[in-house]
Amino acid sequence: MTLQVKQLAKEIDGRTIIDQISFDWAPGEIIGLVGRNGAGKTTLFRTMMNHYVADTGTVTVDGVDLHKVPAQQRQVFFIDTQYNFLDNYRLRQLPDMYELVYPNFDRERYAALLVKFELKEADQYRRLSKGMRALVNLILALTSNATYIILDEPFDGLDVIVRENIATMVIDEIAEEKKGFLISSHDLNELDGLSDRVLLLKENRLSQDYNLEEVREHAKKLQLVLKDREIPAVLKEHSHLIRVSGRVLVVVITDYTDEIDRQLRALEPVLLEELPLTLEDLFRANLAHDTGYQMMK
Repeated sequence: MTLQVKQLAKEIDGRTIIDQISFDWAPGEIIGLVGRNGAGKTTLFRTMMNHYVADTGTVTVDGVDLHKVPAQQRQVFFIDTQYNFLDNYRLRQLPDMYELVYPNFDRERYAALLVKFELKEADQYRRLSKGMRALVNLILALTSNATYIILDEPFDGLDVIVRENIATMVIDEIAEEKKGFLISSHDLNELDGLSDRVLLLKENRLSQDYNLEEVREHAKKLQLVLKDREIPAVLKEHSHLIRVSGRVLVVVITDYTDEIDRQLRALEPVLLEELPLTLEDLFRANLAHDTGYQMMK
């Protein structure tokens, strides 16, 4: 079973928000979605779910168009945290509604998870803290038994304990490879520990589709101190400047080769040290407007 997004595009008020977005998503995968504010992450989710009617493109599960066969949307779960209808309902009432859409909704597991996290069935959704609402949203997602689960900024503004609970539940759920998660977040460190793949949105398009394990096989983050302030051609051509502090440069080279290594060592730098490469480093390297070497001028 595979969900495929093909050439999805949406324009709002004459402005292109997402443009020609395409990717595949299989059960067993945790995909992170990152991009600067306004890049179109939430619009992508809403268009995938047909909350916004796509201008072009399709979303299919095993070749069946979700927009043409609405019943197939039961395969996908998404709560729009900005516009949802849950505020006035008590937690005990939520299964009645979600069972209408998701016929395999697991009421027993829902009740058990409420107890586990000390949530009361009589609690009103809107009176819960932001963290507790995020937990309820995830509980609904898991107990819906949908195959594909979309989480929009699930860690935003939450304390460390709630974030750890959400991350643990996602990891546990993926173990049998029966569900897949697509998660947007500003917390890149959280995604770094969770995601198998990361999609980068830049200027309304999908600019990168990274398998993080493969990226780390070819990319390097280096800390350098050169003999002089002249930036060598090998760095200008192949690296992205992440940080500069005095004479210390921190760079990311996404395709590190033996030849690049030879050229760097031939410069006889005062310092050449490899540092751990994080998702935040890749974000900075790929979403910056330029290489950043103008900072040295």
